[in-house]
Amino acid sequence: MLRTIINLGLRLTLVCLVAAVALGFTYSLVEKRIDEQERKQREEAGQEVLSSIGAAPEEDPELLDSLQEEFPDLTGVFDGLDGTGNTVGYAFVVRSKGYNFITMAVGVDSGGAVTGIEVVTNEETPGLGSVVAEDPAFLEQFNGEGPEPVMLGVDVDAVSGATFTSKGIADGVNAALEIWEHIGKRRQVRDEG
Repeated sequence: MLRTIINLGLRLTLVCLVAAVALGFTYSLVEKRIDEQERKQREEAGQEVLSSIGAAPEEDPELLDSLQEEFPDLTGVFDGLDGTGNTVGYAFVVRSKGYNFITMAVGVDSGGAVTGIEVVTNEETPGLGSVVAEDPAFLEQFNGEGPEPVMLGVDVDAVSGATFTSKGIADGVNAALEIWEHIGKRRQVRDEG
């Protein structure tokens, strides 16, 4: 009996080990493709949220690195450049918590107004929260809001039955506005010094 238990235990361990190695090998093969697809999704979302101000997104990894310690939910930063190369806004890719997680790009112009929201990925409940996260009419309510924090029920209407998702999107917009304000303060200190 003991010999049978040990035999089965060793076989199960061997199967698990082979599966883990195969999974790790497969991931190593596709890791670069996954990263490239995620970068492409962020860039397309950045372009979408900056299009209303005629700005072209340019990823700014240095700015992202300098902000991530204070804003850990920030996953991407794009400078919105006009035709002459001047920064006229930003696209911030932030991860926010609704019922589950929502990753969205939020465009903010040089005056601190939201220029657009584009959901990059969302893990909200299919048929309920996910519908709200992709609803243009809901997302467009945020356009023009800022630089003051957005309040649900005051500045924008929440969607009944999807309050967590509505709050998650508002929290993501507020995070982007806070990051925009932080960048402005850093620039002001640098210019004064």
